Amino acid sequence: MKHGIYIFFMLLIGYTSAFAQQTWTDAANNSVSFPHSIERIADAWPAHNAIVTMLGSGDKIVATIVTPQMCPWLYKINPHMQKATVAFSTDSGAMGSMEELLKAKPDVVFVSSGNRNRELFKSLGLNVFELSLVDFSSLKETVLLTGKVLGQKALIKAEAYATYLEEVTRSIETKLKPIPQNQKPKVLHLSGIGASYVADGSDSMMDAWIRLAGGINVASELRGPSKTVSIEQIVAWNPDIVIIGSSSRSVQASDFLENPVFKTIAAVQTKKVYINPKGMFFWDRYSAEAILQVQWAAQIFYPEIFKTFDIEQETISFYTRFFDYPLSKEEARMIIQGIPPR
Repeated sequence: MKHGIYIFFMLLIGYTSAFAQQTWTDAANNSVSFPHSIERIADAWPAHNAIVTMLGSGDKIVATIVTPQMCPWLYKINPHMQKATVAFSTDSGAMGSMEELLKAKPDVVFVSSGNRNRELFKSLGLNVFELSLVDFSSLKETVLLTGKVLGQKALIKAEAYATYLEEVTRSIETKLKPIPQNQKPKVLHLSGIGASYVADGSDSMMDAWIRLAGGINVASELRGPSKTVSIEQIVAWNPDIVIIGSSSRSVQASDFLENPVFKTIAAVQTKKVYINPKGMFFWDRYSAEAILQVQWAAQIFYPEIFKTFDIEQETISFYTRFFDYPLSKEEARMIIQGIPPR
């Protein structure tokens, strides 16, 4: 009889564990419940796919918004991405394939703040978890909250990343504290050039790393990222340094340097025009690698202060420690130059 009761309780415990739920409050202050053990992840936020990978759950991504063309390094370093269905659309407001998303049977759907289809996903019975990232403080909170959702192992990695982020930002702030405001370089970050010029203003991650790296964002009068600006405005800003996002493989620094309309700009005259690094995601945007971005930028802004800093070695160390990938020197150079893997 006692043996039978023991078996009954063991079965009951197993049944309860299988259906155990966890509940967390997301960045939009919504209380979201999902299985205690997350085994299947849908990620509608491009940059967050790399964060999930960093936290050791990249093999659980079953639905994504990221294509191999968008983030080839993500697919190389996390080959499990090849098995994920591309169920979301990068088109603003587009729904993607709801049929594919439902077929993937995710335990949780991660979305970025303001995702237009959040309510649609919820109406389909999906557990939607919203996250927000606008600066280094919210980057830390996003990584930690994701770690809590994904479980203890992920949380340990998230806490290690948070510590690294704090140490790096504190070190940079200390080194640059003596620099007076009138001696800081004027910086323009362009996320697009060509038919139109797209700059990033205040209240954006791009503004956050420019300021942390000791620069002055000449486009700070604009609010938010990705604002179309005129050639005349860029000339009037007269930036000392221009950094161009690596969203297009075909864009080269020479495209800006050799454009006669910019010949009077200080950055062109001193040849301080750079293509931004791109790894698992765009370093300059809403990425875990933004902590590498600020170190890369600080060395460009203040080469004498950071003359002993080796961004190549720091990149290798970062990828080994946080992505569990033994990045080679050649691969590190390619990422820093914004070149996709072979």
